[in-house]
Amino acid sequence: MEKGVKESLGGVMQAMMRLNDQFEDKVKALRLQGRDEQELSELIKGAMAMKDAAGIYLAWANHYIERLEKTEGLDLDELSEGGGRNV
Repeated sequence: MEKGVKESLGGVMQAMMRLNDQFEDKVKALRLQGRDEQELSELIKGAMAMKDAAGIYLAWANHYIERLEKTEGLDLDELSEGGGRNV
């Protein structure tokens, strides 16, 4: 498979990690400023939801990359004879 797909996914992973780190750093800074824990709790829940969503996104992306790799190895004649499934 072309490296581009995996490299792109790696870039997405790095961006998501940086975003999560930024949220964590911001919450820590706000806590040091004495902000209300109730407000911080809402921010933390939102950041955790985004982190979970990122994990789901990445899991599906990996799943489809694996399918793409398998599909690239198939002969087109096999697919037309019913030996494979559409993506």
